[in-house]
Amino acid sequence: MKQSQNDKKIYLPFTLKNGLKVLLIQNKETEKAAAALAVNVGHFNDPHDRQGLAHFLEHMLFLGTEKYPDGSEYQKFIGQYGGSNNAWTATEHTCFFFDIHHSHFVEALDRFSQFFTVPLLSKSFVYSERQNIDAEFKLKLKDDIRRLYDVHKETINQAHPFSQFSVGTIDTLNDRENSCIRDEVADFFKRYYRADYMTLAIEGPQSIKELKQLVKEKFSSIKCSNKPHPVIDTPLYLPEHLAIKIDIKPVKEDRKLILSFAMPSIDDVYRHKPESILSYLLGHEGKGSILSLLKHKQWAMALTAGAGINGSNFKDFNISIALTEKGEPHLDDIIDIVFSYIHLLKKAPLPEYYYQEKQAIADISFLYHEQMSPLDSVSQLVINMQHYPVDDYIFGDYVMEAWCQQSVSKLLNYLASDNMRIIHINQQQALSTQEEQPSNYFNKTSFWYQVPYRVENIAKNKLTQWKNISPIKALYLPEPNPYIAKSPQVFAVESNKLKPELVEDINGFKLWYKQDISFKVPKGHIYLNIDSPVAVSSYANIAMTRLFVDLYTDSVIEDNYDAELAGIHYHLYAHQGGITVQLSGISINQEKLLTQLLAKLKNNKYSQQRFELFKQQLLTHWKNATKSKSISQLFSKLSSAMQPNNPSSQMLLEALVDVTFAQFMQFSQDFFKQVTLEVLIHGNWLLTHAQNISHDIKHAFDHHFDDSYAVECTVMDMTGQGDIIMPLMLKEHDHACVLYFPFADRKLSTIAKTMLLSQLLSPLFFQRMRTEKQYGYLVGVGYIPINRYPGIAFYIQSPDSDAIELMNAIDEFIEQALAYLQTIDKQEWQHLQQGLASQLQEQDTSLRIRSQRFWAAICNKDHDFSHRDLLVAEILQLNFIDIEETLTTQLLQQASPDRISLISLKNAEEINDLNKMSAQIKSITDFKQIKSRK
Repeated sequence: MKQSQNDKKIYLPFTLKNGLKVLLIQNKETEKAAAALAVNVGHFNDPHDRQGLAHFLEHMLFLGTEKYPDGSEYQKFIGQYGGSNNAWTATEHTCFFFDIHHSHFVEALDRFSQFFTVPLLSKSFVYSERQNIDAEFKLKLKDDIRRLYDVHKETINQAHPFSQFSVGTIDTLNDRENSCIRDEVADFFKRYYRADYMTLAIEGPQSIKELKQLVKEKFSSIKCSNKPHPVIDTPLYLPEHLAIKIDIKPVKEDRKLILSFAMPSIDDVYRHKPESILSYLLGHEGKGSILSLLKHKQWAMALTAGAGINGSNFKDFNISIALTEKGEPHLDDIIDIVFSYIHLLKKAPLPEYYYQEKQAIADISFLYHEQMSPLDSVSQLVINMQHYPVDDYIFGDYVMEAWCQQSVSKLLNYLASDNMRIIHINQQQALSTQEEQPSNYFNKTSFWYQVPYRVENIAKNKLTQWKNISPIKALYLPEPNPYIAKSPQVFAVESNKLKPELVEDINGFKLWYKQDISFKVPKGHIYLNIDSPVAVSSYANIAMTRLFVDLYTDSVIEDNYDAELAGIHYHLYAHQGGITVQLSGISINQEKLLTQLLAKLKNNKYSQQRFELFKQQLLTHWKNATKSKSISQLFSKLSSAMQPNNPSSQMLLEALVDVTFAQFMQFSQDFFKQVTLEVLIHGNWLLTHAQNISHDIKHAFDHHFDDSYAVECTVMDMTGQGDIIMPLMLKEHDHACVLYFPFADRKLSTIAKTMLLSQLLSPLFFQRMRTEKQYGYLVGVGYIPINRYPGIAFYIQSPDSDAIELMNAIDEFIEQALAYLQTIDKQEWQHLQQGLASQLQEQDTSLRIRSQRFWAAICNKDHDFSHRDLLVAEILQLNFIDIEETLTTQLLQQASPDRISLISLKNAEEINDLNKMSAQIKSITDFKQIKSRK
């Protein structure tokens, strides 16, 4: 196996006698151990009359085995020892994975392995879990991605398994005359969950010998099928499914044009990756590109190329364009531009340097590969094992063996008008004239997600026009990329200090610096925080800060796109005090890029056209927030209510709608007149580099920074406020409820108790509300800090039970929780403590994660970077009685706790029921009267 020189893990691939392919990974630098098992089976294997069966089986395998019959025991065990677990079912694969502290890995793996040898598939769980499958389906009914897939499935060859419904419902999984769903699930398991269809990846600090023995003990009893896996040879598209236009009406206000080209599977050319060259050129965002011209014409906002559904015998190559309102009447003109560029690619053999550039980036990515957590590592590798030969388990995603013009030309031939499907997504069909849209334009409705859509053949003259398209002068291929560094230097260690140092601290400016001495990669991270009181002086200014970020980012894309492609990334984002500029990736040339970005930050020129375009886009984005799932809207309302500098989407929308271009331009100037700056430079740099970057930043801001301009991010002080109910009218959404308990201080002891209490209650709450009561798919208990003040949230989203019932159920659970806590023995408590501590102490696996941790500490004023260690010490010294006391005094009704109850309502009757309750009912506006605190 080929592995990176930067990868110090030890790997051993082998195959058990039953045919199970295994990859063992010894990682001496982790406290966690992880396992992932993938099966070459998915919803493609569902019987036609039992759609959703593969997904249902995935759920059922978690609910008890012969050795561990308790359906919640596995989840509890993993959570108790600081681990995590999950699974997914896709078209042709299903994957299960978990991680846990290595000292409990043997017991966890024993439970995990039983899924694939002796699952109970108990009738009682079969009947209850169907409810959760149904809730999961209903949860996504308004998800536009799922809805797009639903239409896709209806407009392909119905003999291909992709056309089948993948999720399942209570109806598709119901018992029928002479047919018991439990027996069908068991038969499906026996047929497909076979060792020779499986791959297994395991990673931990244990020796390879120990891991190998474990695998032999736990997985050798999985039976082998002794026959090849069924091959799909049915075509995804028949001729009538190509050269068509599909109009789809979304839930959210969205405008998108997707040109989808049908290809066969390209798995066999993974060593050359010809599709990456087409994606690179068609998705280019620099001068001469498709997107550049579309943006110049104000027809599009963004473009991506290459992504699309793929499988063992098909691949869609998609060009996806985010349209503007002005672009809607010009769909044919936009397609003209795309085909003109495709013609440019076909006209002559492409220069080989495009491939060499991609190859150089891939080589650097592999050579200086940054480690992932064990869980992420095994989850990725176990799928690679399904696709690549042994030697390429790791290298397969990176390998670019050689330029192959023949392969590129072959794929280019598929980019033809008669091999294309046009998918147009818009709530109203775009018309090139002023005539009104016919009321019955969307004349079809998809079966499962009830999506309005229309299908029509593309006119033959149009197909011919695009086949023989004329060149457009504004389109041309990119020049060689000057930013690509084929052999970037890793600097010798200059300082062995373990934490960032405050190397410069002057009035309004702080610079933190640390050279990386652990990961030894030619990469670095620069964070530049720019706080401005102007940014938060009004809701309009907060909204304009968000608009500024979008306009600025758009304005610098073309000039800096080569740097982005070469692995030097930049990102500007708004926060509650102003904005942050972040650079990451290859450290060489980052200083040069930062200088260019800062020069435009203060002195950029924006056109009124782009202002109006991006303003409208932002307004649409905030309007669409009302279409998000119920639980997301409730948490968003909680965040807005608790933080004065974080107004709701509706408040921002109302504030921005009347802002003029002149106001925005004045705001853009005023913003930078009064700022404080704080910088972190971490990675492959020497102190002299940091000093040069510091000089560049101070020069760019012309010393307009001062401590007096600091912005305080406050949070509402809920002390003594009691129970506040915040209703949200969501007529077209699932019912939902969030009960949030804010704590009065942010002492380490309070944080530790809140985290432990959340960890204790989470698995029980999940079992009670989802597995037993089947309220819905989205249920949980979470530790939710707001501006570093700890809090704990209980939440449920339900398709059937109203929010008041959900609130009462949560209250009932909380009142019974004390009795549950009193059943926990000393050993279980200690394991939970150790589990949470080990989660917090988990080592940083990459430079990126360490930089994020350092920056979070700086933003949280943890200037000695000791908060995590102190918190762990606090967790380990707590007594169980402290947790009982926290529950009793902070959550139980007898203590009259401060809490915010957020509930969704659908009709007037529910409002009347709410008014009968004794709790205070408040809106976000009412929260302004509550005092805030730093």
